[in-house]
Amino acid sequence: MGTAGCGSDSPPSPPAADISQLDVGSYATAPREIGKPGFDRARLSEGQRLASFVPMPMDIDPRFAIHARPDINSILGFIETIWTLGLSKDIFRASAPGFTAGFYSSGYSDEDVLIATTLKNTVLLFSDQQAATLAAAALAPAVAAAEGASEPVTIGKYPDARAFWKPGKQELHSFQASGQYVIYTTIKDQAKIVLDTTDLPAMVALAEKSIDTVGTRLRQFRPTPPDKLTDIPLDHDGMLGRTLPRPNEDGWRNPPGLYDRTGALHTSSAAVSDKKLFEEAGVDWMANNAGLLYRAQNPEGAQLIRERHSASSKLFRRIDPPKNLPDARCLEFRAKNVLVPRFYCVAAYDRYTAEVWSDQLIDVHQRISAQYAILVKAK
Repeated sequence: MGTAGCGSDSPPSPPAADISQLDVGSYATAPREIGKPGFDRARLSEGQRLASFVPMPMDIDPRFAIHARPDINSILGFIETIWTLGLSKDIFRASAPGFTAGFYSSGYSDEDVLIATTLKNTVLLFSDQQAATLAAAALAPAVAAAEGASEPVTIGKYPDARAFWKPGKQELHSFQASGQYVIYTTIKDQAKIVLDTTDLPAMVALAEKSIDTVGTRLRQFRPTPPDKLTDIPLDHDGMLGRTLPRPNEDGWRNPPGLYDRTGALHTSSAAVSDKKLFEEAGVDWMANNAGLLYRAQNPEGAQLIRERHSASSKLFRRIDPPKNLPDARCLEFRAKNVLVPRFYCVAAYDRYTAEVWSDQLIDVHQRISAQYAILVKAK
């Protein structure tokens, strides 16, 4: 990643393409007004707001700077039980009355997850402190049973944490009630598991550090009272209204949402470099829907994001942009990975940079063309 400022390695903003000449397929091309949310959608938005206050694992310990690209294949904000808990919906609901919403974050110490240490934090927000305390007491044994972990562990300065591990395995689980939240922390060291060695004190120290960092950050969050959730707007400055609506086949991916600069890093596959990039470009908001949409400080910042996010590499080769949209940048993923779409395009217009992906070339071209048309019409 380069280190120059916005005006040095990004070209001046090109004139707008003629959107009447773009192939947009059946995709929408007009900005939308985002209406008042229903209760469950408002809960999900509350969970997504937590993204700005749940520290990334690399902010807890710089070792954990690697993570999968969650915007494509994971759920971060959630209002039902999440796969990280390993519990059925019925067990989760019975164990967690008063649950409002949650957010999930994970990081790895190595690109090769088969030898990496993993740090995961799942934060669950409840209606009040009592509900959180009761949920931590109920969820811990339920997860312990599901994980086959039976030996209790004391976590240093958090003696009330309900923690347990698998004897002989480098794997630790901890539930800590903190105000209206339950912080569920998991630590797993794959390399030591392979080598059949353990270091419980190291896991306990990391869990303590993680709980401390997460709890401190969460104290800055102001939960919305449950009866006021539907009063909180879903959109901000028309960001979500400018995003390309996702087709039905994308419904399994990370739910649409709105994030500030800090929260947006949770959706990055290169969080260390993107943190610097977002600062250089002056990113203040990011929205995800059928793709990702960033708002930079100015058009030069938007162009900078386009250039940095479309750099070719050993795994990504440059391919032709859509017809009549020459300023788009498109790449093809050259390896085989069912979790990574084959084609990717990025384009900038005014202060906005849009990214879309698809396994079909014509589809990714139509998506970026439709998204570009929405941006032009929304100005």
